[in-house]
Amino acid sequence: MILKSFKKALNRCFGILCIAGLAYGMTSCKSDDETANYSPFDPKQEVVVTSFTPEEGGYQDQIVIYGRNFGNKKENVTLKIGGKEAVVVNVQWDKLYAFVPSQAFSGEVEVTVTDGEGNVKTATASKNFTYEAKVVVGTLCGYQNEHDSQGELFGSFDVCTGFLYEGCLAFDPLYPDKLYIAYDTGSGYLAELNLETRTYSRLMSANKFQNQRLRNIAFSQDGKYMLVSTDRADNDLHSTSVWIVTRNANGTFSDSSSCQPLVAYKQCNSVAVHPVNGEVYFNSFSNGELFTMNLDDYLNFEPTVSNPLTGEMTSWTGYREDNCFRELFKIQDPSYEFMVTIHPSGNYAYLTVVNRSYILRSDYDWNKKQFTTPYVIAGENGIEDYTDAVGTSARLHRPYQGVFVKNEKYVEEGRDDVYDFYIADCLNFCIRSLTPDGIMRTYAGHSPSTNGNIWGTEDGDPRQAARFRDVTGIAYSEARKCFYVLDHNNRRIRSIGKESEETIIVPPVVDEETEETETPSEN
Repeated sequence: MILKSFKKALNRCFGILCIAGLAYGMTSCKSDDETANYSPFDPKQEVVVTSFTPEEGGYQDQIVIYGRNFGNKKENVTLKIGGKEAVVVNVQWDKLYAFVPSQAFSGEVEVTVTDGEGNVKTATASKNFTYEAKVVVGTLCGYQNEHDSQGELFGSFDVCTGFLYEGCLAFDPLYPDKLYIAYDTGSGYLAELNLETRTYSRLMSANKFQNQRLRNIAFSQDGKYMLVSTDRADNDLHSTSVWIVTRNANGTFSDSSSCQPLVAYKQCNSVAVHPVNGEVYFNSFSNGELFTMNLDDYLNFEPTVSNPLTGEMTSWTGYREDNCFRELFKIQDPSYEFMVTIHPSGNYAYLTVVNRSYILRSDYDWNKKQFTTPYVIAGENGIEDYTDAVGTSARLHRPYQGVFVKNEKYVEEGRDDVYDFYIADCLNFCIRSLTPDGIMRTYAGHSPSTNGNIWGTEDGDPRQAARFRDVTGIAYSEARKCFYVLDHNNRRIRSIGKESEETIIVPPVVDEETEETETPSEN
């Protein structure tokens, strides 16, 4: 039973590990030391730790502790590494098998054994385990109770929750500890995650945006202005597509910030700003158009007197008939919902077509200073599936927000394009990556399963343990070398980066009766 449970735990929570070596140690033929190997704990003798192997490693790695008087009951043994409790898999009198816990940075190895009658013995290894931080998926904040009735709570990361809606993420270029969320719902709002103070707060209410759906966030080239794309369900030609939000005197954004229409057309999904030339690009779902405008036209606009008798002044309207923006192209057909992400060099942009599950590339014409007619770079129009492959052989299912991230290996190799593109692949419940060569891979999530599900809340190794459900927003902190993901159906913000003392990882629990691995309840 123990070995069977151990194999299930390995398969589901820790991926494909070298089971054979450990299994041999637990099931080999009994020899002359048979009695010692399976003897019970003797409270009259000291517990001794003689050694352990391996002597270095990271979270979820296998470890074997050697010594004496460990007994033969797993439930009576506690192993701590670096002060963190490890998952003990099996115990024999002279050895125990376990997995390295997360954040075991100090490395002390301590074994405590009890007989259940008040007799306790503890031993510490003479040397420390060398702990190596790994890239892991963690839970930054948020939780979901059994009935999903936890609601929305703002405040410390330790208690806050919510994250109920689809949405997109964006870091503040002037305050890189501030991560903003635009929630895609008619009653949505802008929220702020402050990574320095570890707090979650409502930033701006929906009535600042005429209660429209908030789709995504961009910033002017100098970072002074926030741009928010909004979407109304109807085809009102004059409904605001993009809003411009001015910082308060102290440089922050809040409900007291000035919020004005920038451009108005209909049913906008996305706004982006060219990182070199500063042009604003936005789309329309209605007919699949991509538009551009010059932000300086708005910033430098000076009203003129239109009626000398009344003194009325013209105002910025942002309507198309005012020639304040122009259409570049239609991506293919009407009713195509897409997100625009511009490469940091400005050389091209990816158009992630959410409701048709493919990705287009549009190259930038530096002479004309505009993006050109796009072509397919990954996936196939209207085919929803899951395949890691090259170009149009790859398959996605409702890809949402994407972000470009520098790959240092490409820099060392002297490549022209040194950025990979990471996408929240919503209904494949994972994070995908797209190389400059068009190779689609799974970066995190969609992990091996024993229950048939590819979704879940598990943290840990990105490909062997971690699970998501309905991810939409993704952002990357260059300073922290860490991704942040809006995992809205799990009501969480997840992180993907090298673990630190701030990384929250919910450990798996092996249920010996059902022989399944479950995530602890967070009620």
